[in-house]
Formats: sequence, structure tokens, C-alpha cells
Amino acid sequence: MTKSLYRERYWIGAAALAGVALAWYWPSGDTPAAPARPAAAPAWYDRIGASSMGSGLPQPSELALDDQLAPSSLATDAAGNLVVDPPLRVLFEFFLVRGDGADLNARADQLRAYLDRQVSGAAGAQAKKLASRYAAYARAHDELLASQRIALAGDAVPTAQQVDQLATWQQQRARLRQSSFGPALAELWFGADDAELAHALAGLREHATPGAGPAATEAGEAEPDSNTLRERRLHGATRDAARDNDNSELLAAATLSYEAAAGEERQWRAHYLRYRADAARLSAAPGSDARRRQLDALQAQLFPTERERIRARASGIE
Repeated sequence: MTKSLYRERYWIGAAALAGVALAWYWPSGDTPAAPARPAAAPAWYDRIGASSMGSGLPQPSELALDDQLAPSSLATDAAGNLVVDPPLRVLFEFFLVRGDGADLNARADQLRAYLDRQVSGAAGAQAKKLASRYAAYARAHDELLASQRIALAGDAVPTAQQVDQLATWQQQRARLRQSSFGPALAELWFGADDAELAHALAGLREHATPGAGPAATEAGEAEPDSNTLRERRLHGATRDAARDNDNSELLAAATLSYEAAAGEERQWRAHYLRYRADAARLSAAPGSDARRRQLDALQAQLFPTERERIRARASGIE
């Protein structure tokens, strides 16, 4: 699964694949329509966070999952068949992670109930069948991930053994996606995820391989002076730090289970509701410097991670 970095490769074949994405799934003559146009899609977990509470200031009652919070991504073609496109995956994962149920079965029931309310006929049957298949995939995904026992240490660069584990996980996950949805739809929905993780792991392996050292200076060419060498080292350190940070975020997203993501979502809601309640009890006058300091302290206390702080600001909190 999946951060909202790294998108462009996802769409390089998407338009061509969309037309045949589910030809294997429905009989000839009842094939869902291809999407009219692709749109940039963040990785699965960040899409879910961004899809809700992204504008305005929701009241606590608005944190309950309802039809208005769900991303609008259901469409039918002229024949009444479901349009299967990347936003449909966003919708499925929205319910399977953000649903109020304490387990996957309960959240999957919420998804099917939503589909019943939103679409009927052939498209409704197709949507519910595909949603059930997606819930089964999520369960198998978590079981397969747990069997790998991948334990990454925060922002630390993975060891060679962990890189091998991650490579095995990437291959198993890709096979699971293909067996769950067929090659065309797996590529449309997950192609970027798999390609990006494979690319990152190749980079980690390459970075860990000792180089041959600096090339010999050509005859008559002057050695770089000390200032030039220092600038090169500083630039290299900055580049390496940025790469390691990107890889850390990518690997964390790729090794996050659906159940862990759902747990993080429940924690976010609890922190958000407590923030709203505590902010209402602050003594300082609205708009004053004293209130700003109180709010800053409260946010630091109740939103301990950078992800939560970013999401809280996006939600329009004071």
C-alpha cells in the first residue's frame, strides 16, 4: 500500500489499460466503461487522509462516516455498467480504512451498504462484487505482510537483509494483486505502487554497493581544490538525506497494513475530538497572542506526529 509522492509513472499506461481493465471480469457486451480521463492519484493511505476533512472546519458530529464524506467516484456508462477507474480504488479504501467498524468485516459491510444507496442495477451488482473482492484482497494483503515480519526502524536506512525482505514482499504483493484482480486492473490500480517500490529497492541496493572510487584525473587536469570538494560533499549529503527521507516514507507506506491504517485513523479521530473539546475550554480571548500560544501548545500535545499536524492544519483547525 499507499505517500502522495511519486505519481507520474502510474499514468504512463493507464489510459490504454483502462479500456480493457475488466474485460476478464464481466461477459462480453457487459464490460464497464473506461474512465474519460485519468487524474493524479496519491498513494493509498494519504489519499484517504486527504479525502476527508480537507476543507472547512468540521464539527465533531461530522467525523462520523457518512455518504457526504465519501469521495465521489461512482459512475456508469451508457449501457448501465460500472465505470472502473482509479478513483474507485480510492472509494473502496476510504471505507475499508476510515469506516467506523472495529474490524475489516464491519467496514466492508459499510462499503456495501453505501454502494446499495448510491448505485443500482447492473452497475450496483458489479460494484458490490468488486468491493467484496477488494475486501478479500485487503485481508490477504495483511496476512501476507504479517508473514514477512518486516520491522523497519524509524528513519534508519534498511539493512541488506531488510532490503531482501522488502523485495520479497514487493513481489508477493504484486502477485497477490494480479491474482485478486487480473493483470490489467492490477496494473491500472497498483502499477505505480509496485514499480515505485521496486525502483526504491534497486536504488538502496545500488547505494549499498561500494563504488570504485573517484575516476582518475585525466593527464594534465588539475585536482579539484578543497572548496570544490567541500561543496561536493555538502551537496551529496543533502541529496542523500532527501533520498533517505523519501525512501523512509515510501517504505513505511508500503509496509502498512489495512488494520494498522484503520487503527491510525481511529487514533486521529480521538485526538481531533479531544482537541476540539479542549480548545473550546481555553481561557484566552479569540485572536489574541495568548490564545495562539495556548492552541500551539495544545496541538503539540494532541497531534504528536507530523502527519497528524499536517492533517489537522488541512482540516482548518484554529
